[in-house]
Amino acid sequence: MFRVFVKVKPCSIMTTLKDQNSTWYLSKLALATGTTYVYVTKLVYSLCKEGYLQVEPKGKKRMVRLTEKGLIVANAISDLNSRMSPK
Repeated sequence: MFRVFVKVKPCSIMTTLKDQNSTWYLSKLALATGTTYVYVTKLVYSLCKEGYLQVEPKGKKRMVRLTEKGLIVANAISDLNSRMSPK
C-alpha cells in the first residue's frame, strides 16, 4: 500500500542514505537503489537545493549525506513504510 501514496525511488534513496556506516557516492547510491545515475544525480542536487542532502567532492567522486532536515524526512518515510506494511 505504501507504493500507492509515495514515489518509491526518492523514498528508497532517502532511506538508503540513513545507513551512515557506508560512504555513499552517487554511483553507489544508484546501484543500491536500482535507479540510474542520471536520475540519482538530478534528484540529489534538487534535494541539496532544498537543504535535505549535502554533497561533498572527494576527488572525482561526490559523497552524499543527509542533513539534519533530511534525516528527519528519511526517518518519517521509514516510519510510514513500517506502519503501512502488512504484519
